[in-house]
Amino acid sequence: MSSEPADSNPESPTDDESNSPRLTIALPDGSTSVSDAIVTNREMLREPQEHGLATQEEITHLSEAIEGLSEKAQTATTQSEQTQASVDELQAVVERQRRQIEELQSMVSSLADILGTEAEWETFDDA
Repeated sequence: MSSEPADSNPESPTDDESNSPRLTIALPDGSTSVSDAIVTNREMLREPQEHGLATQEEITHLSEAIEGLSEKAQTATTQSEQTQASVDELQAVVERQRRQIEELQSMVSSLADILGTEAEWETFDDA
């Protein structure tokens, strides 16, 4: 005798399996059977333009257009990155020069104090 209960037969459906919905596949419009759907699909593939589908020529044209746009986008991205790097570099140069000007102004002001005179500064904002 087997120690397994009679309900544990691996081939018999469990409660979960018997209550699950069955797999269904929707047929294309106008099809009443699977064979009718196959015939309809074959017709659609033979004359795709008559059924609103893209032809091989249209697909090729669109693929080439997308490839061209992708290359242009990549070029634009590369140029943008290079421009941003140049801008960042120029900003660093301007900031370094601003600090140098401030240091020079401070040194000239100190020398002017030692000599008992004053130094006046005119900036681009004042002009």
